[in-house]
Amino acid sequence: MANENLRFLVVMAHPHDFTHVAGTCGIHAKMGDSITWVSMTSGRMTHNEKLADELQKPIAQQDKSIVEQTPESYAAEKAAELKDVAAQFGVSEVEILEFTDKPFVVERQPQSIEVIRELILKTRPHIILTQSPYISGPHGLVPSTNNDHTETAVAVMEAKLLAQLPRYGQKIAPYTVPATFFPGVYFDHTQWDFAVDVSEFFENRVTAEAMYKSQGHDEQYARRRVGLKLGSDGVTAGVPYAEGFVQEKFQTVPHIQLSDYTLKKGTESRKDQINNIAGQPKT
Repeated sequence: MANENLRFLVVMAHPHDFTHVAGTCGIHAKMGDSITWVSMTSGRMTHNEKLADELQKPIAQQDKSIVEQTPESYAAEKAAELKDVAAQFGVSEVEILEFTDKPFVVERQPQSIEVIRELILKTRPHIILTQSPYISGPHGLVPSTNNDHTETAVAVMEAKLLAQLPRYGQKIAPYTVPATFFPGVYFDHTQWDFAVDVSEFFENRVTAEAMYKSQGHDEQYARRRVGLKLGSDGVTAGVPYAEGFVQEKFQTVPHIQLSDYTLKKGTESRKDQINNIAGQPKT
């Protein structure tokens, strides 16, 4: 297994959600691993900032090309953006499913679970990256409703279970996904299990964020947003820019293993630690 390339299945609710793990995907695509991105929805009901702004204007001043744009046209716009973003990270396998993002994916579209089950059996991934199934709120309060993100995660968790079970008439062998990770963006830093140094893909992340023009993004906004988020996560991880992850279950290992990043903490000075975060060489 040590010499075998990994297969990743990345399942998110909306086209923009892949940015949370894009740097990590870029690293693994560069290593020769197989990466498949699957968006549960086209995002046609989400983040249409241009339409929201246009409807604020008096009717006589509204741009008809925006107000009268069809949901199908908007979905096609977002699909093109997602494929362009995927290409920034070496990801060529991109699929956008036809489930609607409002109402929720699973609550009123339970067939979504079966579709993901079939994708798991088809791709047989070593690792699934998907959104967090855990519902949380301010001060530990639990919101009264789910959202597209948690519903997508619920669909994936249920599909993983069903993929393990044999069915009468099924010709393909059942499959158990070895590991599932949730993006750290949904968790406090103290809950992370590990962080990936994505500094080499920082500019790709900025470019990708700016590509979501359907959501009103531009280069200035993208650089500010990505710099603040990945930079904050990088400070926590001790590198310029990082993406954090939480694992669904603990892993069994042959022995305790430490990454090079962790080992060097035993010998580096405080100045070295600061330089690591700044992306500068050791003194």
